Amino acid sequence: MPSSLGSELSFANTSEMLDQRFSEPPVWREGGVQVDAPALPFNDASFSWAAGYIWNHPMAGQPLRWPPPVRDFPAWTSNGTADASPNGDMMRRMEKRLVPLNWSGTLNFTVQEMPPELAATVGNEDPKQYIGATINSFPFAQKYGVFAISAKLPLGRGIWPAFWLLPADKSWPPEIDVMEVIGLEPSTLYTSVHTNIPRKETAHGLGTNTHLDLSAAFHEYAVDWGPERINWYFDRKLVFSQPTPPDLQKPCYIVANVAVGKAAGWGGAPDSSTRFPATMQVAYIKVWQRSEYLER
Repeated sequence: MPSSLGSELSFANTSEMLDQRFSEPPVWREGGVQVDAPALPFNDASFSWAAGYIWNHPMAGQPLRWPPPVRDFPAWTSNGTADASPNGDMMRRMEKRLVPLNWSGTLNFTVQEMPPELAATVGNEDPKQYIGATINSFPFAQKYGVFAISAKLPLGRGIWPAFWLLPADKSWPPEIDVMEVIGLEPSTLYTSVHTNIPRKETAHGLGTNTHLDLSAAFHEYAVDWGPERINWYFDRKLVFSQPTPPDLQKPCYIVANVAVGKAAGWGGAPDSSTRFPATMQVAYIKVWQRSEYLER
């Protein structure tokens, strides 16, 4: 690892692009956004989040459209074969007790077992065990810069909070995972980059033992992504560093969510020890740009 590991995150030569402090409810966007629309900067006056929930699905009894319509924004993933339809409107229509995204001085992403009355609306082609929230910034995106989230994370087997970046051009890979934590390992921070160089998906990552219970307090998880190097930080301390792959030279948008794992997947599925609801509290999401990156 580079000898610079352990250094502090510096904000020299940065300009603030987004300071979303969740001291009040965010204003959700309505409807979808054309997937090939030009990326908008985070400091655009029209910025607002897109909201959906996992799993996105057609209502039972309605035809499944596949491939998804081109106007669907990539709420869950940028992978062209797994788009999610914009259903923030559905969340607004749901009973308050069912909505997995709420505000109480922080933005709260709550995973819960899906109530039977809601599961009845889910077709057989989709999972119907759990419901959990996601937000994304698409089509607001940025090429390079510092991206940070302050969050208090949930515990529990099968619980999987994450903060990540995906390309606005809807390609995959690449992907930058700023923060992933699995509930079985509440002190381990996973940071990684996915690339398609050379011609197949490859991941470079690290699990860092923070020696802290990440569910006990708020911590800042950040990445400084530049044209030559990507540096990951935990509470402003450098924990991981990798060269920037050639396919990460384009604007990316933000995704924040809490997912639920599968039995054969990383982190496993929930079991009798998992307590629901499981909630990730988010105090802020911030983005900066460095002047030296703008020259590249």
